[in-house]
Amino acid sequence: MTRRRIAGAVAAALLLSGCVPASPDADTFEDEAMRTAGAAVSEVRTVERLLVLLREQRILRPTAVTQLRYSEDGLGTAADDFTELNPPLSRDRLADRLSTLLDRAEQQVAEARVAVERRDVQAYRDLAHQLETTAKHLERVEARTS
Repeated sequence: MTRRRIAGAVAAALLLSGCVPASPDADTFEDEAMRTAGAAVSEVRTVERLLVLLREQRILRPTAVTQLRYSEDGLGTAADDFTELNPPLSRDRLADRLSTLLDRAEQQVAEARVAVERRDVQAYRDLAHQLETTAKHLERVEARTS
């Protein structure tokens, strides 16, 4: 990577990191909660779909493993970014609810990754169902904050 690209990447990271204060006001916090829930829904639904496709043998395992890892990383990034925020006192319930759901989603995605790595096809159906339930809860949080 050239120095110019590195400098550009560092500048972009600094600029983006300054977009949301660590202690946002209530409206900004709700916006961040909505974006985080939406990102989490996307990653959870992706992993859910991968498990269904794997169980039905409609996707190659290496492709699923690669996408699963991307989804796990994306979910982790969204969760980390959200939990770094200091919620306003009036939004503690929202922060607690979303944090709990993000923890659950991360755990379930990790379990899915392990099952896929171990080729535990029997676990795919139950894991997909758990992910679907978590995605529905996340969708409710997203809808309430929009």
